[in-house]
Amino acid sequence: MTDSKRLAGDKTTMGDAAVDGLITGIGAGVLMAAVLIVAGLLVGDGPGVVLGRFDPGAAASPVTGGLMHLAVSGVYGALFGLGRRLMSGWPPLSRLPGWLIGLAYGLLLWAVAQALLPPGTESPLRELPALHFALAHAAFGLTLGLALPRK
Repeated sequence: MTDSKRLAGDKTTMGDAAVDGLITGIGAGVLMAAVLIVAGLLVGDGPGVVLGRFDPGAAASPVTGGLMHLAVSGVYGALFGLGRRLMSGWPPLSRLPGWLIGLAYGLLLWAVAQALLPPGTESPLRELPALHFALAHAAFGLTLGLALPRK
């Protein structure tokens, strides 16, 4: 029978990496939402309007939008945690600082979002200024890279 306990210094399991990423992703998603809310306030949009843009339905509910955003942040955090665990032994990436890997990941997610939300689509997320969206994704990625321990 195998013992699922880890000793200090042991590598994490894939499940541990996914859960660590999930939890860290939710926290990073909270920071990302805060960045978007502050940026929204600067252009005259209240927090409810900003969070409502994440609601996939027509209601634009801030509660639904906020929860959807945190759910997606958790999934992307879990993927980051798994990816970081899988690539931990690959020398080119294992030498890079975590914050840089996280920043690149956040900006990659922004680029994918920009490509998937082309101009002319009806997504309310298109109403977010690209600079605000990019800064928020950078904050998300930096938080992941700094907060998720490298094991």
